Amino acid sequence: MKEQKKKQLIAILLLVSCFVSGFILFSTSDQNTKRLKSLAQADSLIQQQFSSFNISEDQISVAITRVDSSFARKTYYVGLPYRFSKTQFHAELNEFLHPFGVRTPARVTFPQKDIDIQLSYRETVIRTISLQTDPELSLQQNDISLLLSFENIPQPEIISQLNALAEPIPLVLKIEQPMQVQSLKEELNGRYSSVIFWLQNKNGDDLIKTNPEAARARLDRLQDISPNSHVLVTGSNAKPLVSKFNTLTFVNASNAQLLHEQLGKKVFLEKLTLLQSNTRSYVALITGTETTVEWLIEKLPDLKKTGARIIPPPKMN
Repeated sequence: MKEQKKKQLIAILLLVSCFVSGFILFSTSDQNTKRLKSLAQADSLIQQQFSSFNISEDQISVAITRVDSSFARKTYYVGLPYRFSKTQFHAELNEFLHPFGVRTPARVTFPQKDIDIQLSYRETVIRTISLQTDPELSLQQNDISLLLSFENIPQPEIISQLNALAEPIPLVLKIEQPMQVQSLKEELNGRYSSVIFWLQNKNGDDLIKTNPEAARARLDRLQDISPNSHVLVTGSNAKPLVSKFNTLTFVNASNAQLLHEQLGKKVFLEKLTLLQSNTRSYVALITGTETTVEWLIEKLPDLKKTGARIIPPPKMN
């Protein structure tokens, strides 16, 4: 019993020592949780989140409230554009800080939809982040279009993952004959809302680009079999041909960046990032595999945080 009291006394003295030295040492009994070493580390983690959302120092002001001689609480006031997703920031901040044992309860103020987030550790609020709409700020948005091409209808798991994104990212299905369109639509049975067909020859080449005459005959047939279908165009000189069809919609991917698994993850993600600043093309045609879908899902939140908006691909007619 004396030994236990001795250990308790040592622990108390260590905690008091930490207060006197100017910072609070946080610890946790959860072995799977990281150790938050100090309030300075908490500030560093907050700054990392600001940086990941492209929030500049000019948008942030800090107020300090002295609680006692050893503890001062900071409140970060953050001005944000109207279209900025405060709820996404809150969700990712919560996920980022949870391993450190920090909770992030929040309160929304209407009608402004401002959010006050409290960073709480062991029932004590250590920091506050106040996300406020600033009408003088505008969100720099970059529109990009993403298409995923497959040889066949992808597995149900992939379709479910893409549906969960709730973004206008079409499936591009390769066909040789117009009759395939109807059977593919029946097989999909409405499980994915946006589907584009890519007319190819037996060697896997774009038929509209390589053989316009043969393509015209098949497009005539497709227009009879399945009017209102969407057809992919990758050639830059296809406009005279596609203008002859008034019930088919042609999607322009003539300047699309071609992304595939063989690029490797690093290059694949870099090209997606550069798509936002590319003045020549904002369209990416991605060869769909389990891996590339996984990479896309991983990268999409970062693209949106930095102002990307996913829009349907451009049409030629």
